[in-house]
Amino acid sequence: MDPWNLVSTSVRQQCDAKRADEALAYVEQSRDFYRAAVAASVSAARPLLLYYCFMNLVKAYCVTKDPGISFSMAKHGLQECLVPGGKEFLDAYLVVHAGVSNTNVFDAFCQVLTGINLPNTMRLDLVRLLPQVVPGHRLWAEAANEQERFINLLDIQFRHRRSTQTMWLSLDLFADDLSRLGVSHRRLLEESGLGGDFREVIGRHSKGKRERRHIMHLESVRCPRYGGQPSDAVHLLVPVIKHRLWTTVASVPPYRRYYLYLAPPADRGQVIPQLLSIYAIMFYLGSITRYRPHHFDRILNEAYGARILEFIDGQPLEFMYLMASEFAGREVTKPSIV
Repeated sequence: MDPWNLVSTSVRQQCDAKRADEALAYVEQSRDFYRAAVAASVSAARPLLLYYCFMNLVKAYCVTKDPGISFSMAKHGLQECLVPGGKEFLDAYLVVHAGVSNTNVFDAFCQVLTGINLPNTMRLDLVRLLPQVVPGHRLWAEAANEQERFINLLDIQFRHRRSTQTMWLSLDLFADDLSRLGVSHRRLLEESGLGGDFREVIGRHSKGKRERRHIMHLESVRCPRYGGQPSDAVHLLVPVIKHRLWTTVASVPPYRRYYLYLAPPADRGQVIPQLLSIYAIMFYLGSITRYRPHHFDRILNEAYGARILEFIDGQPLEFMYLMASEFAGREVTKPSIV
């Protein structure tokens, strides 16, 4: 019912004792900012409150997972910029500043979450970040007059062969989802970032009585060996796919839906993991409402207004559950109440 309770429990169980009070204080602030945001109107201060909610939750996560990180002199790690003479949002971009002498929150979040260091002064265009958010994606496609970019995965399985003691990942998706969008199988592998790590093998057909649909089947190229049990190798396969998947959280089966994001070549260099893209967009919206709230009102009245409202309404709680999953090291979902 309340992801913050699970986050707090995870902090108490995992965080270094010397940093636990600090991490719990961040969690408490995050919860208070969220409650204030829920009560606020969208156009007044809500995005700013939500950004500070996100930032404090991220600080708690980083301190819990890496007690060597210090936020005593931290900076946001993101800088809001606008192309000269450009329009807000449409021509706006963020510059990523990696931590050097001072810890930058965004860079620290990326390092702890993915183990990857972002390049310093990396550019993130808002119009390239917005399509990377799953809920409301079709609103973006209509406003941008673009093709949908998310492909739903039917199944993800860890598979093994006992005779060779090897293990691999398999992904299933409906082939007609690709044909509907005019996407070739090769393009799927290239634009999803799976090429080189996954290959297509012989598929199958669904078992529906009325309609039989062809299922495209992908398998990971890498097949690590395990010792006693197949589960010994799971941790070797998860990093191959984890940050190439986009997730939605639901309160009904299957509780999680997973998607591949197809990034066109021009956007590929700005594709970042799901939690980072949500965080970055909220930073921008929070900055606008803090310094230039009249511009935020204009953004809502333009082409992407409905998409941005959907983001502000739907993403915060989704972000909380996805972050709770990272804290707990397992999938956390909304309760199914009958």
